[in-house]
Amino acid sequence: MEPVSLSQRHLAAARSGDPGELDTSLAELRDVRPAAIEGDSARIAFWLNVYNARVVQALRERPRSGHLFRHRRLFRRAACEVGGYSYSLDAIEHGLLRENRRPPFALRRTLAPGDPRFAAAPSRSDPRIHFALNCGAVSCPPIRAYDEVELDAQLGNASRAYLEAESTVDAEKGTVVLPGLMRLYQADFEEAGGALEFALGLLPTVQADGLRAHPHVRLGWSRFDWTLAG
Repeated sequence: MEPVSLSQRHLAAARSGDPGELDTSLAELRDVRPAAIEGDSARIAFWLNVYNARVVQALRERPRSGHLFRHRRLFRRAACEVGGYSYSLDAIEHGLLRENRRPPFALRRTLAPGDPRFAAAPSRSDPRIHFALNCGAVSCPPIRAYDEVELDAQLGNASRAYLEAESTVDAEKGTVVLPGLMRLYQADFEEAGGALEFALGLLPTVQADGLRAHPHVRLGWSRFDWTLAG
């Protein structure tokens, strides 16, 4: 079975809560050589599925409640063994998928220079991953299974759906409130022209055109709800 298909199976097993199926999928992931996965789309899809599966699994193993910041160690400690290396949730998200940029509120990068796990990273980052990763908080995007063939369309749809659900736009007044999730990762949207320009490419055409026509657009941010979803 191909690595991305295995990661999808791992995600399905984690969501089903079937211990036997989960043990099987975990054993199969240990045999994957992620550095041998060809193509950025396949690598991104693989790690998105593995990350979301591991979060679901960790929260099933030890249910938590309240503010996610109280459980920050979860993302450093919950890990998945793939190809002989242990990949924590932070290593997957920040080390691999975000080109080792610092996590929000952190002082250091996740992986040290020369870490062999970099060999499993995509060659580029894609800011749309933020609309696909689910850390368990109320404001996180919904969990979906990702596939290397349809990844571009899937990430586009996930980004568009999240923006439309979490943004508030008044084109006549020239005001837009974007998701707090985007404020957390503003640096990741710089190559796309910034968070606002990125959003304008995905918001409904009437809203985007209205904002582009306004001489002074005022940008605000919604509050990201860190409460753990039930």
